[in-house]
Amino acid sequence: MARLLVLLGTAAVLLGANAALNWWVDPFGEFWKPAAVREARDSQPPCLVSHEVIGGEYLPFKLDVFRARPTRTFVIGSSRVLKIGAWPGERTFANLGMPVISPEIVLRELRALPKSTPRQTMYLGVEAFWLNPSFKGFDVAPGFETRARYVLSRSAFGESLRILRRAPYVLLHRWHKERVGTSCVVGRSRPALAWRLDGSRVWSFELDPKTYHPAIDPFTTDLHKLRTGIYADWHELSAQRIRSLEQVLAFARARGWTVVGFTPPDGARYLRFFASNAVIGPRWRAFAALMPELFRRYGYRWLDFRDAGSIPCRQSDFVDGGYHTDAACSMRMRRRLDQAALKARKT
Repeated sequence: MARLLVLLGTAAVLLGANAALNWWVDPFGEFWKPAAVREARDSQPPCLVSHEVIGGEYLPFKLDVFRARPTRTFVIGSSRVLKIGAWPGERTFANLGMPVISPEIVLRELRALPKSTPRQTMYLGVEAFWLNPSFKGFDVAPGFETRARYVLSRSAFGESLRILRRAPYVLLHRWHKERVGTSCVVGRSRPALAWRLDGSRVWSFELDPKTYHPAIDPFTTDLHKLRTGIYADWHELSAQRIRSLEQVLAFARARGWTVVGFTPPDGARYLRFFASNAVIGPRWRAFAALMPELFRRYGYRWLDFRDAGSIPCRQSDFVDGGYHTDAACSMRMRRRLDQAALKARKT
C-alpha cells in the first residue's frame, strides 16, 4: 500500500511539474498574459505586444483593450478587419476583431463590454461566409478541459524544452522587450507578429522587411480547400446566423449606439469566382441584397466594400493575394466608416 501511495504521489508530482512548466513556458501560445500587456502599456513610449503573449485567448485580450482605453468607437469582425486601427494620437478607438469570429461570438463579446461605458459607435464587419450553416467559428476563450489537456500534453512539454534551449531566459522571465525594426515589442522568441495596444494587428514585414510575409493564398475552385473550406456546402443562408446578427443590432440599438455595417473586400479573382460559382453565386447575391435591408430595419447604415475599388483600394493592397488588406487600404475603409458614422449622428 505504501509503495502504491509513493507511486501515485510521484506520478502526481511529475504531472504537476509538467503542467506547471507548460503553463509557464506556454510553447504554443494558448494563454494570454495580461501582465505582459500592462508592461507594454506602461513602457515609454508604449510597446507592441507579440502574438505569443496573447495566444488563442482573443476574447479576454480584446475586452482588456476596450477597458484600458476611453473607447468611444470600435470595429469588430473577422481577421480581415484587424488592420483597421486608431488614427495617430487617437485614444478613443479600439479594434475588437478576432480571427475566425462568428456572429455568436460578436454577440458574446458585446454582452461582455462594461454597461457603464458612454454610447459607442460600432463598425461591424460582416462576412458573407458567416451565413453558411457549415461554417464553424473559433473558440476564442478555451475552457478548463481544453487548457488541462494542453498543459498535460507530451507535445507541449517537448516544445517547452526546445524553447528553453533556444531562449533560457524564459525559465525566469516569460517575456522581455526587444527591438524589431524601429519598434519595441514585448514578446519572446517570435516577436515580429504583434498587436498594437488599440487591438489592431501588425504584420511582421511591417516591423522588419526581412521577417515573415503572409504567403499568397493559392487560388482553387475546390470549395473544401478554398480559404480552409469556409464556403463549402453552402446551400442556403443560415436563419440562425441571421437571427444572431439581428440580436447584435438589437443589442446596439438598446444601448443607443451608432452602427455602420460593412463587408471587407476581396481580390478581383475571388469576386469573379464568387459571382459566377453555381454554389456560392446565389448566396453571394442574396447576402448583398439582405444586408442593407437588415441594417436599415434597425436604423443603421451599410457599406458594401466587397469590391476593393469602391473604397478605393488596389489589388496590390492585399497582402496575401486577395484576402487580407494592408494598413493603407484598411485605413481608407476606416475613413469611409468615420464619414458614414458622422452622417448618421447628424440625422
